[in-house]
Formats: sequence, C-alpha cells, structure tokens
Amino acid sequence: MAWPYRFLTLSPEEVQLRRQALDRYAIYAQISALLPIFIPLTQRIVERYTRGREVTRGAYDVVPDSPLYKCRKGTVVGRWLAKVRIVQWWSRDEVIINGQSWGTRDQWMVGMASMIWMLVLCIAGTGEDYLHFTKRLGTIATALMPFQYLLILKSFSPLAWVFNTSHETLNRWHRVLARVITALLILHAACYLNYFAQVGILQRRLFAPVVFAGVVAFAGLNLLNTTALRAVRAWSYRVFFITHLVVAMAIPPLIFIHAPSARLSVGTALVLFLADIAMRRLRTTTSQATLETIPGTTLVKIMASIPGPKVNAFRAKPGAHIYLSIPAAARPIASNDALLYEFLFNPFTVADVDDHTGALTLVARQHDGPLTRRLAQFAQHGGMAMPSSTTTTVFPAAAATVPLSIEGPYGTASRHFAQIASPRTDRVLLIAGGVGATFAVPLYRAVLADHPAAKVELVWAIRAAGDATWAVTGRGDSVLEDENVNIFLTGDLGVGTAVGVSEPRRASFASSSDAGGGASGDAGEELSSLYRDRRRAGGGGGGGRWTSSHSRRRPDLRRIIDDTFRGGPDERVAVLVCGPASMAREVRRHVGAWVYRGRDVFFHDESFGW
Repeated sequence: MAWPYRFLTLSPEEVQLRRQALDRYAIYAQISALLPIFIPLTQRIVERYTRGREVTRGAYDVVPDSPLYKCRKGTVVGRWLAKVRIVQWWSRDEVIINGQSWGTRDQWMVGMASMIWMLVLCIAGTGEDYLHFTKRLGTIATALMPFQYLLILKSFSPLAWVFNTSHETLNRWHRVLARVITALLILHAACYLNYFAQVGILQRRLFAPVVFAGVVAFAGLNLLNTTALRAVRAWSYRVFFITHLVVAMAIPPLIFIHAPSARLSVGTALVLFLADIAMRRLRTTTSQATLETIPGTTLVKIMASIPGPKVNAFRAKPGAHIYLSIPAAARPIASNDALLYEFLFNPFTVADVDDHTGALTLVARQHDGPLTRRLAQFAQHGGMAMPSSTTTTVFPAAAATVPLSIEGPYGTASRHFAQIASPRTDRVLLIAGGVGATFAVPLYRAVLADHPAAKVELVWAIRAAGDATWAVTGRGDSVLEDENVNIFLTGDLGVGTAVGVSEPRRASFASSSDAGGGASGDAGEELSSLYRDRRRAGGGGGGGRWTSSHSRRRPDLRRIIDDTFRGGPDERVAVLVCGPASMAREVRRHVGAWVYRGRDVFFHDESFGW
C-alpha cells in the first residue's frame, strides 16, 4: 500500500476547513474519553435506585445456604454474572515478561484499543493532506490532556466517586492514557521534523519561538516518561516525583504557546492540577505528634492528635491511609535538605484511631529515604532536628513530640467497607505481611465492631515478635489475644520485653535461628508458624497458649485460602492482602482458582506502587 499523504498547498478557505475539522475531531476524542465514565456512572445510579427500592420494600440479603440464593445462582442471570466475574478476574492478571510485571491484561487491552481508535480519529477525513494528518496527531493528543490530569487528582476526584475507588486505582489508567498521548505526540513530532527536513526549513523553524516551545514540551514529556521507568523509581522515587511535579506544571504553558487551538484543553488541565494542589493544602492538618521507637525493631510508632471534626472521617474509613510530611518548623536547621522536604509526602496507613483522644496511630519502618530516616531521628533524639549525617541506628529512647503534617484519608478498601462489613459478605480473610498489618488490623477490628457475627480471620506474617507490639492499644482489645488472628514469625524472636506479651507466652516463642533448611521467604529467611493450639483450648495447663509449629516453613497461603472457601460452598468471601508484592501475587493466584469455580469474591491488594 502506497503512502497516501502529500505536501499540499491550500487556499485560505481550505485552511479554515482544515481548522474546523481539527477542532471537530478533537471533540470526538473527548467524547470517546467520556463514554467509559458515563457507563459506570449510569450503573451506580441504577444500583442506588434499585437498592433504595429494596430497602423500601423491606428486602434483605439472602442467606448463602438458602434455597433462594441457590435458585438465583442457577438462573441465566446468575450464570452470566459468574462468567462476568471470571472475565473481570482474568483481565486483572499481570502480564509478566522476563520475570517483570508490565501491567495487567485490561491495561493492555484498553491501551491498544484506545490507541487504535485514536489513530482512526487522526486519519479519518485527512485525505492526502500530510499536514492535516500531522496536526491531527497533536490535536487529538492535547484534547486528551484534561482527562490525563483528571486521573491524577487526589482531593476532589470526580472519577473516584464515579468508579467508587481511590486515586491509587485510577493511577493505573493514568499510566495507560499517558502512553497513548506520548505515542501520538511522538508521531506528531516525527512527522513535523520530516516535513521541515523535506522542505529545507528544519533549522529555521525548529528554533522559532512557537515551535521551540513545543520542542521543550516534548523533551519534558520524554524526561517525565524516563523517570517513570521502574528502574529509575527504584533508584530514586524522589527524582521521579519531583520531575513529575515540575514537568506536569510546565507542559500546559508550553503547549499554550505552541498550539493556540489547544489552549482550552491545556488550560483546563492546568487548572485541575493547581486546584488539586490547593485542595490538598487545605486538607492538610499540622498537629503535634508523639514519636517513639519500638525496641528491637526498625519501626517508629507515631501518635498524632488531629481536630475532632477530621477524626470522624478516619473513624468512618478503617484501613485508610494518609500522606505524611514534615512542616518547616520540624525540618533540619541549616541543612541543604530543607528544600527537599517540600516534595516529600509519604503514604502511611492509619493503624488505629483512639475514640477518646482522637489520636491517629501510624507505624513507619525506617528505610533509606530522608523522611523515614528523619522520623527515626526524631524518635531517638527527643524531637531535636539533627544534622543529616546523624547515624540512623535505631535504639530505645524517650518519646519525642514534633509537629507533623497529615493529609487524608484516602484508600480504595475504605470505600468498600460497608460491603465488607455487611451481611452481603459472609466471610472475610485478611492477610498481612510486616507493617502491612497497619491496614489489616483496623479493618479486622472494624468488621467485628460493625458485624459481630462475621466470620473474619487475620493472617499476619512478621519478622520478629517486636513487630507486633504496636497492635497493643492499651484499651483491652489487643488482636494478639484473639483466637482468629494467626501470627507467623521469622528471624530472631528474642524480644523478651515485648509490650503486651505475657511471660508464659514470650517463653513459648521459638527462635528460628536453630532451624536448618526450609523454604525461603520474601526476606530470604524461613518463616515459622505461631498458632493458637486449639486442641488444648478447653483443657488445663496452657490452653490457648501460643505455640510454635515444628515445620519450619512459610505460611501455607494456599491451605489458608482453600480452608476459607471450603467453609461454605456458597458463601460470598472477601480477601484483602497488604504485604510484599510476591505475597500479594501468591494470594491472588490461589484466590483466582476459586473465582474460576464460580465463587463470588471481593479481592483487594493494598499497595503503594506509585
């Protein structure tokens, strides 16, 4: 097939018609982007209306083993819904290439379909006009930019309400749309460079102010995409974040200069971006926080008191997370890193909300980043701003009080809490690894508080006994005493003074240092299961005591998940996991086996990948 385009010389009337066609197809592209929003919006409205009518008629959620429920499953609609759930689950599986995750199947399918459709819009009606096709590529790309910025909003995202989710889930579609826009702009730039070279005006036009603004914007876009690569984010997330922030603010003004016809689109995008920043500032609360290290661990426990009205938002959203930052008053004095803290907003899950004091409890594990390192230094040195070179070795110290800035709450799981803690869900399994329990423990407590008859179980894998002591609240509701909480330990268990663990139980902790062989865990260490010996629960002499299993192994997640689903063949099950990526993948794989059998499952993987 021959190349269809030629360089044409158009009359003023033809140029005007081309301009009208460009604007028209830009609107088509925006309508195409709106359609996926209106479909779930309509679905939510219908579901709310239907649910309201059921409440008015006094309808109730059917019991899993009831004849009515089994009858519904056997209907055409019931079988169709089961197939829909299977397709949805399959589409969310990861695409693994050379051992690396390259997104999920639905991202690839939606991305390729979107790219093909946008190319159709770029080609349709262009005839033989090379410049029309070239301009159409840029016009379609910039027409999509308001949606690209809409997908990154945190504080007031209308899409989060429409899809009943949070910005973390929307962010995966932000990345898909970013690739579509980038591909269109690469073609746009390549076609224009070819045109300039062919007609002999490359050097003169390339440095003209209007064209050069587009060149700088394109270079910024490529820089942004480069820093978004997994390797760069792993090397320095701060480089990725700061570059993202600066380039996202710079691109709209540059395109505003480069393409006057795109000013409305990029102006809308910039307004959305700045409004989100302003709203996040308004939602941020700076309050005094007490920090203390947890002996024998690299954990820092943070207790921050926030105003009463804002506490209610956290009480209503168990499992939510916040973004923590260090305000100017608590930053290191006369340090070159002081400006860096303007760009540091780390996510932390709210581990507990004190009903009496309104204090939020956060648990942070110290890493190599400046924020967690600074938090550890605050806890160790009584809140004094130590120099950047201060050692980061964790050791017990008196609690420190410093001002911290908190923004939130956020989170997808908290939006679905009403479903998880209702009769619509018959069994709940929470799986956590390490500090991932800051997500699972509050959900566990909240589900039992709202639905005491719920069948809920918590599986928690930790490196050492001290890692679990933060879960002791002092209010007499420690999950460590709950028979439905199964804790798995790894590493040295020699934390003899762990808070909230009685002497007899501490004596029963068996160190894994004398274990030989076994399966390797995520941290490269063997896991030993600590479980409540239910065989002796009714007898004397240590009934209900925590004991160590003799097999030195990781938690058998497959067995745990299978036992959960076998508890009731028709039960609706919710499985939520928060831990290492390998743990989440394993849990999803085992849960998927039951989804393919037709089970009704709510699954959520809580992670902070971006």
